Amino acid sequence: MWKDLWRVMGVLLVGGLMACAPAVSGPSQAALAAPRVALEAGHPERLRLVVMGDQGTGTETQWQVARAMAAVCAAQGCDLGAALGDNFYPAGPREVTSPLFRERFEVPYGPLGIPFIMVPGNHDESWLWGGDGASPRGAEVQVAYSRVNPQWVMPARQYQASVSGLLDLFVVDTAPLAAYLPSVRPQERPGGPWDAAQRAWLAQAVNQSAARWRLVLGHHPLYSNGKHGDAGAYDHLPFTFQRGGAVQALYAVACGQADLLLSGHDHALQLFAPQPDCPGTWTAVSGAAGEVGGERRGRRPAAFEVYGQPGFLWLEITPQTLTLWAYVVGEGGAVTGTEIARLSKGS
Repeated sequence: MWKDLWRVMGVLLVGGLMACAPAVSGPSQAALAAPRVALEAGHPERLRLVVMGDQGTGTETQWQVARAMAAVCAAQGCDLGAALGDNFYPAGPREVTSPLFRERFEVPYGPLGIPFIMVPGNHDESWLWGGDGASPRGAEVQVAYSRVNPQWVMPARQYQASVSGLLDLFVVDTAPLAAYLPSVRPQERPGGPWDAAQRAWLAQAVNQSAARWRLVLGHHPLYSNGKHGDAGAYDHLPFTFQRGGAVQALYAVACGQADLLLSGHDHALQLFAPQPDCPGTWTAVSGAAGEVGGERRGRRPAAFEVYGQPGFLWLEITPQTLTLWAYVVGEGGAVTGTEIARLSKGS
């Protein structure tokens, strides 16, 4: 009964906010410039990428995973990192000078000495409560922080990062496309001009990429057997804009063009082979670097999945192969690594 009551109250609240959410001014078209940054690799034909998500809790779990990442990087090597959103809980910093940047990024990951490709998540873009995803101001603070810390690579809310001719990474902002509350910027709501412009940019950028491997990075998953589920049906929420249909449409333009979609949001490790509605493209979830929990709820066949344990992914990329490893952190900090897929390309 109480669950149903809260659901009804939530519907009434969101309905009221849809009618009266303020139209906050801010960059819309400027944010879609989608800059391209070039990154150097230690070896032009071998790149090692460590991938975490939902890490910014400040808890022992975040530190435990950070220590495990450091150990793997020391043993296997890491040239580049990626953080798939929810870089801070419960909400993103409001100022570049916030101590949260030091506490939850610089101290745990700075010693790795590698740049991190940063993705905004719904907690980073909080408005009324942590994780509502309705205010892009939080992401814009993180963009500003990238100008004072070169390890934090985030020149815009969506951008392209290139490593020689080996790898192109395309970062998208999915938070406005599956926000629990209507965005404070009406032009950025699903189906609006910002949504269309980001989708058009991604389609063109991935299609025109000449890189050997192409990866798309966004916070919300296309597929997940975890708590939130697949895009288009997130959490079985009452309003269409909350369920992520716009996220599904965004990723659809990269299906068959990108080799891999990487996301977080669900606090698990998952890997899916290409699906009938996204042929030719693998999808992975790495959202267990600070938050863990939940259980398997979906029924989609997975190539690999782990729930309730912290961890991260590690990718080794050469012109011929892209190998994915999953590292799970157990009790006492013990780290177990498993090769979960090896994608190949001919000469």
